[in-house]
Amino acid sequence: MLLRFALAGSLALAASAAHAEIITVRYNFPQHASLALTYGYFGGDRGPTTGTILSTTLMVNYTTTGDQNAADFYLTWDVPVTGAPQEHIGLTGTDLGWTGLGTFQYTFTNDQYNGTIREGRFGAEFNGGGDLTDSYIEFTVDADPIDPIYADSFEGL
Repeated sequence: MLLRFALAGSLALAASAAHAEIITVRYNFPQHASLALTYGYFGGDRGPTTGTILSTTLMVNYTTTGDQNAADFYLTWDVPVTGAPQEHIGLTGTDLGWTGLGTFQYTFTNDQYNGTIREGRFGAEFNGGGDLTDSYIEFTVDADPIDPIYADSFEGL
């Protein structure tokens, strides 16, 4: 009986030592706005990440090429989250008021995508041609403890 209490106490102590950490998960956008991507998991160098999204920052620096009209730009991003006010980002050049040739910028930081990270695949699409420079989406995450399998390092395929 005493052994059970000692074991329960040890487990409770170990569980309290495992706490979440605030991390940043960043996805850099491709150079050209003509690509669809599918991601196998949410995370980065630390491997698949679970936890809660606390904030989302989007930065789009878009430059038309040739006779491309900025109004034709299109970006979608499915945020792998549940319980958030929004789970999908959809932007068009027209909606952003972009028109003609040149360089255009759009950015936001908000809490519309805050919620519990769901496991599994998600995707993004960049369309309309043109070039993306220093463009990304970044999430501030209250991450669950790292899976021990990834504790040494994680190298994506």
